[in-house]
Amino acid sequence: MNTNKLAPSVLLLSVVGLSAIIGNAQTAAQDVNVTIRPSQTAEERVAGEVKLKELRKAAEEKLAAEEAARIAETSPKKLLQRARVLFVSSGTSFFEAVQLQNELRKREEFDRWEMAIVDGWDKRNVADIIVEIDRPVFTYTFTYQITNRSNGIVLATGKITAFDGNVAAPKLAARIMEEIKVARGEVKVRK
Repeated sequence: MNTNKLAPSVLLLSVVGLSAIIGNAQTAAQDVNVTIRPSQTAEERVAGEVKLKELRKAAEEKLAAEEAARIAETSPKKLLQRARVLFVSSGTSFFEAVQLQNELRKREEFDRWEMAIVDGWDKRNVADIIVEIDRPVFTYTFTYQITNRSNGIVLATGKITAFDGNVAAPKLAARIMEEIKVARGEVKVRK
């Protein structure tokens, strides 16, 4: 390859490239606004700093209050208090969910609070709370756990002793309604 012929071409290409860069680098005049203020006195600076601290403190207090309100809304008591629709499931063959459903519907509080029960595994996503009933093997102890469906927070737990599901259902319904009454403030906490 002939370098004598290539050098002028490279030089020409470099000059064209540099002139394009220089042409693009030049821009229109830019306006700069400068504001000149008289210097602040020491008192004015201190007052400004105090005001800034007060504003920051107020903002922090507002954030803390909002966080406290958010946490209070997820407390088990508040979640149980607002519950309207429930789903009952049984983890034992000694107890059918329909037994508890029937006993809950018989309670006058259930009607007064305008509560409803959804049935069917595919409908559980509509419920506010899920009531799970279980019975450990070789015992007469029936346990219940009430959880919030949307976030899984355990709202209440308990147990009763009964020979079978027919005897356990009314007792469980009474205990569950008592838990909700306590959450609603209608009865004091039992000790």
